Amino acid sequence: MSTYADMVDVITARTLPQLGLTIRRLRDRRGLSQAELAERAGVSRQWVIAVEQGQKKGLEVGLIMRVLDALDASLTVRDDLDADAER
Repeated sequence: MSTYADMVDVITARTLPQLGLTIRRLRDRRGLSQAELAERAGVSRQWVIAVEQGQKKGLEVGLIMRVLDALDASLTVRDDLDADAER
């Protein structure tokens, strides 16, 4: 029997630049331009560019959630403290 982790692509991002790269990869995988993603998410193309390049400081979580929703992706928060304790 497959587990949830086997059925989804999990990408770990610990920094804003890593999150930006993840968003870019998801956008590319879906064949969307930056302008198309921006329109779907209700943000500017310049905002998408800045996020993808890791240059956007102090990201608003609500905007990131809208972008992820436009990409049919979600955000998962994992408690690494529990994972460290199991090692």
